[in-house]
Amino acid sequence: MSEDNDALLRRAWAAYSRGDADAFAKCVTEDWLGHAPSGETTSLDGERKTMAVHRIAFPDKHTEIHQIVANGDHAACYCTTTATHTGPYLDLAPAGYRVSVDEMMFNRIRDGRIAETWSMTSGGGFYRQLTGRDAPEDLDNLG
Repeated sequence: MSEDNDALLRRAWAAYSRGDADAFAKCVTEDWLGHAPSGETTSLDGERKTMAVHRIAFPDKHTEIHQIVANGDHAACYCTTTATHTGPYLDLAPAGYRVSVDEMMFNRIRDGRIAETWSMTSGGGFYRQLTGRDAPEDLDNLG
């Protein structure tokens, strides 16, 4: 089970990293929820929007998984996402700056798919790194 969960997380977050919303959707349940530290949640539809925005603004976005720990129906991973701002991002013109976010994700697995993800990032997200300002509220934790 743990090896299956490890492979599932690697497939899911590799798809997310490349902006492949359909491949990501195959790894999560239809009622998947992403939980932010603020208590807000997002659905797969919300993540599809974020993935599309990121794919335009950060076409080289890459998530490197450093470690996965799986136990029963839960799997946690520590990863770093890096990207270069080469496309328009919300109100920002491309600047060529490199951004990086360290993240811990805790995932609940149901029937071989990710049912819920709780994410915590360190430091400022992409928008804060690029502007020094708080990200708009509708951005995910990488925002």
